[in-house]
Amino acid sequence: MLFVDDATLASVPFFSALSPEARRAVAPYTEQIEVPEGTQLTGEGKRGYLFFVIRTGTAKVQQDEREVRELGEGDFFGEIALLETSERTASVVAATPMQLVILTEPAFKRLVETDAAAARECEAAMRERWASPIS
Repeated sequence: MLFVDDATLASVPFFSALSPEARRAVAPYTEQIEVPEGTQLTGEGKRGYLFFVIRTGTAKVQQDEREVRELGEGDFFGEIALLETSERTASVVAATPMQLVILTEPAFKRLVETDAAAARECEAAMRERWASPIS
């Protein structure tokens, strides 16, 4: 596990949209992890506790055991379960080895409550994913 500094966060698209103050405030609550191919990152129907941003690698999003989309560098996931305080709407599995920046639920909620850019980006993604869950 590796804590993420402001400069690294600034290189990740989701976090680069934040103000420097917001990035510095959230940096102590972020962690960078590496996972091998095949790692299940979320489980459909399970309670969500983490928000993920992909630094490197790709992941497959599955609903009802079928692939519905692929995510890559700069994409994020996990926001629906955290914003809606609900179960995961899909399973996400690492399709390649990955580097991820993760935020715990309390840190993620604090971020979207205090930073309008983060809130807008997550809400827009959530609306898009609800409108077209299969691509």
